[in-house]
Amino acid sequence: MGISARMTRNRTAIARAFTLIEVLVVVAIISVLVAILFPSLRRAREDARRTVCMANLKQVAAGVFSYAASNRDLGPMVMKPLYDRSPRELLSVPPALVSAPPNRGLVNLGLMWPRNTAEAMAFICPSQRLFPYPADIRLLRTDFVAGSYVYAVHVPAGESPPLGAVRHLALGADDFTATKDGTPIGNYVHRVGYNVLYSDGSVNWYPDPNRSIARRAVRWPRESETSEYDYYHGTGQSGGYGGAGGTYDDAVDLFTIWRSFCYRRPDPF
Repeated sequence: MGISARMTRNRTAIARAFTLIEVLVVVAIISVLVAILFPSLRRAREDARRTVCMANLKQVAAGVFSYAASNRDLGPMVMKPLYDRSPRELLSVPPALVSAPPNRGLVNLGLMWPRNTAEAMAFICPSQRLFPYPADIRLLRTDFVAGSYVYAVHVPAGESPPLGAVRHLALGADDFTATKDGTPIGNYVHRVGYNVLYSDGSVNWYPDPNRSIARRAVRWPRESETSEYDYYHGTGQSGGYGGAGGTYDDAVDLFTIWRSFCYRRPDPF
């Protein structure tokens, strides 16, 4: 009786074991499911980061309007040119390069910190992986610090953007420029478009699925004189300065992109 019971248990154990073919089939099914679901999960994560980016820009908008309330309805002043350029994604520079105090190195949107925008991380998009300058918020007021958002491209250096309920006027956007070596920052943000902040405080998505903006690799143009900047902005004509790699004119491209943000004309090129 005992031998019969042991044989029965052994047969049951053998019957419950998986064959190699069954294991391989299960592994193949799991691999196919992962291949199907992984792109969807990646898109979902990017959608979540894009939503956080929009929330950041709305927080920036609240800070701009708070700043303007005590500054004659004007937003933070655009930094004056350093080394003949005025990159609008900068939040601070070494204090020795600007008037201090009271700003102590803060420029552009950085002027709102900490009084109007208490959380400095609101200046950083969670999708951005590449910055033209260091992006360590801990260095605010002491060194070059770049945020994720270009600011008031339509305003010459040393001036402040007037605010108003003009729906189509862009005030800020995800950084669409390139680093000093020409690497497009736009490829490292949301890849297929840009969040844009408007002068009435709203934030909207500007699609660029073909990455036509990033491919231009636009760098900040020379801005040694306000009249030169006004000329580019008012006419969109080249002033003779060859841009990235000598192929494009950075100033003209810069305003072409910004106008497309303002008036929502996808694929400006």
